Amino acid sequence: MEASLDYLTDVQTLHKEVMRNGVLKSTQASSLLGGQSIKDVILNKCYIPLSVSIDKTYGVCETLDLDGVISQEFGAGTEGGKLLLCGGPGMGKTTAMEQLIWDWASGIHLQRYKFVLRLCSSVLHGSEQSLQSMLLSTHTHISAEHLEMILKMPHTILILLDNIQNLLCNSPESDKLVCDPHQPAGGTVLVHSLLEGSLLPGVSLLLTSREAVKLESVRFAHLVGFSSSQRQAFFRRFFDNKDKGEQILLRCEQAVGVKEICACPGFCWTLSCVCKERLEHQNCVPETLSELYCMITHTLLQEHKVSVEMAKELIYGLGKLLDQCTSVTCTHSDIIKCGLQPFLGSQILCALLHVNADDATSPSATFSFVSPTFKDFLTAASFYLDYDDGRILESPMEIQNYHFFLAGLSDPMQRKLLETSVGLFSSGRLSEFHRWLMSTVAEVLPGMDAINHWHVLRVLYHTFSPTLVRESVGSCKWRMIGYGGMQEADCAALAFVVRCLGELQLLNLCRSSLTEEKAEKLMSVFRLAKTINLHQSTVSVGAIRHFARALKDGRATDVNLTHCRLGDEAVKILCSSITHSNLHTLNLWDCCLTPACSETLAEMLTSSKLCVLDLGANNLTDEGLFRLFGALGTSTCTLQNLGLDLCPLTGSCLAALSSALTSSLSELTNLVLRRNSLAGDTLEHLSEALQSGRCKLNTLSLYDCELTGSCCPSLAAALQSEHCSLTELDLSVNDLDESSVLLICHALKSPKCSLEKLHMNACELTESVFSALGSVLVCEASRLKELAIGVNKVGDVAAKHILRALKHSHCQLQHLDLEMVGLTDACVDELCQAVMACSSLTSLIVKNNKLTDISVPRLVELVRDRPVLELNVQYNDFSEDVFELMDAYETIRY
Repeated sequence: MEASLDYLTDVQTLHKEVMRNGVLKSTQASSLLGGQSIKDVILNKCYIPLSVSIDKTYGVCETLDLDGVISQEFGAGTEGGKLLLCGGPGMGKTTAMEQLIWDWASGIHLQRYKFVLRLCSSVLHGSEQSLQSMLLSTHTHISAEHLEMILKMPHTILILLDNIQNLLCNSPESDKLVCDPHQPAGGTVLVHSLLEGSLLPGVSLLLTSREAVKLESVRFAHLVGFSSSQRQAFFRRFFDNKDKGEQILLRCEQAVGVKEICACPGFCWTLSCVCKERLEHQNCVPETLSELYCMITHTLLQEHKVSVEMAKELIYGLGKLLDQCTSVTCTHSDIIKCGLQPFLGSQILCALLHVNADDATSPSATFSFVSPTFKDFLTAASFYLDYDDGRILESPMEIQNYHFFLAGLSDPMQRKLLETSVGLFSSGRLSEFHRWLMSTVAEVLPGMDAINHWHVLRVLYHTFSPTLVRESVGSCKWRMIGYGGMQEADCAALAFVVRCLGELQLLNLCRSSLTEEKAEKLMSVFRLAKTINLHQSTVSVGAIRHFARALKDGRATDVNLTHCRLGDEAVKILCSSITHSNLHTLNLWDCCLTPACSETLAEMLTSSKLCVLDLGANNLTDEGLFRLFGALGTSTCTLQNLGLDLCPLTGSCLAALSSALTSSLSELTNLVLRRNSLAGDTLEHLSEALQSGRCKLNTLSLYDCELTGSCCPSLAAALQSEHCSLTELDLSVNDLDESSVLLICHALKSPKCSLEKLHMNACELTESVFSALGSVLVCEASRLKELAIGVNKVGDVAAKHILRALKHSHCQLQHLDLEMVGLTDACVDELCQAVMACSSLTSLIVKNNKLTDISVPRLVELVRDRPVLELNVQYNDFSEDVFELMDAYETIRY
């Protein structure tokens, strides 16, 4: 083996020289749409390693530098590596392969391989040949004898196969594969024989394909082009000035539709060339992708001195070609059918299309478009030319870029330059697009499909027409569905539309991933929205900075950040802006707050307009809560509603809170203490505060606070106090004993008791308590309008105490909740009679009971006779046979 390698040293030296010269002799020329020539990229050291996406386990993808992936697959210590690079036109597949050849031939990389050999796509697509004959026809400087020796050492060989997507899809049967380099076979069989290892086992393979093809025997790498930092490096190098290059890139990425395809290296070169030319003459860069392609097309037509009439025929013919030719490549006959014969062999056609032949006029020549986006641009441009071909606009989701270009070209300023080259667009076609857009907006935005929403918003953005936005969106019932999955381009589109409208009632970004870049684009939306919902979103600190700045001079009065898990730093940034905002309601439930941010929260409360604050499920501890409660009693605190659900509170904390409530300066009227451990005598302080005459609290939630009967005497005393202003009390999910609850019932009869809403669901209530509550309802002094006593399994007998009370003239009840109290069919007649007798009752909940089909006709009759009654009978023992009876009544929930 070593002797063979020594013998081949001269052959290897010659081979490296030929391979380097092959790169230097490349005939590809730099062109606006074709990109920079490979020769220029390599010789001028302009090559920037690309980013690739690699599939990992469980569908997770990892983004890496291509150089690193190649080193992992083909570096020292590896053998028989097989890597497939996949990416569309202009993504840099061929350039990366040529750079690899150059570096190997220059002795820089991959020196473990003695020979790097090409297998040309054109040869593989030809007639059947052996692998050896194909290699000999490609590498004429290697003799058959030397190649024979080389192929006997496959582990020292790296074979390159560029642009072979057509040979990868249909795998031949295993018995069709070849194992002898001298055996003739078709290109597909030879490629798969190499991949499966039957031919040249141990050889390394680097393949490229325009289309994604997953093969078990090959590592798959999807080219994603330039990352943000790689784009910056490219622009800095192109403009020979770091600052100028970065400034131009930033301005370009702000152009409508440009950033989405800026990862493509070929596009970056085209964009840079246009910007350089424009800056030299007019000091401006394109504002949209449509304007950019108008500039490019105009430049090419002017360079090739194409008249307006011929240019119009050319663009229209290319559009017709796109309609008729659905495959990737078009034939010579396709060109003729579409009226492009006058342009065959002309330089302008070669500038707009790839010609896959030495002679474009040859009947065997094939043609392909230089990029998918430019293809869509030509389709849109040809639509606007005044030819009556009956072409119609497709529905929103069929071809997105086409609609974006139709929108861009509908704007006179964006198409102005192109019209100087091809003539004025058809006014009829422009009107047709406007009608289509208006009807599409009216159909899509009131709907629930977020993907269609985003598409329509982007189309509107590309029009650059505030008037069109106001006419279309302003006249439709835009349903503000959750926009949590928005991309940066969607954010920019939404911002444009909202700016045109001047206001937004609701911005729903529930479950979004709000990056700094997205937040920056949404700044104007944050400023113009009245209500902002970011429930369960991932929000970076950088995003919060933009969001906070927008709140300062914005219209927002209500912000929901529940489950955002912001942390102290983000909340401090937010609070500093809220002091200068119009915010009225802020929900910070479960935002990972600690005592470290309590001082900032307290300062915000004393210097903002905030009236509603929910801090539930945050571990602020006594230290943090003490600071917060200190702010409640100050003259500048406007807070009226405070949520402290699951905080958790201690006895000493509640004492401090009660002290704040007794301050004559406190404006607090609504207090939520749900799911805190307040057992024992911890409620004494709060009860005293309620009786102080200075406490303004009228709503108090003590849901699931581990209360026992010992708390009831002090609460009952507070309810009977003439100074207590409570109108709503929730004692649900607490284990209250019968005698203690009877004290509460007695207090409700007091003329001094102002309570209107009482919730005691799941409190282990007894029949005696139901009887006492019934007597409360018929008491003339009672003000109860809402009673929730569900999830207390007392049965029909106990429930009838309440039903009899409903018939009394003094009963003012409007809402009654009897969920899961054990009601049966036996009480339904009395239930219906009671409801009919109680003229004030408008809402009744009897779900989760034991009612059966027998009761349904009577309940339906009740709703028919009392149309104002909302009846909830869900989760009873009904069969589907009776659903139809209830279907006719919208006020029945079943």
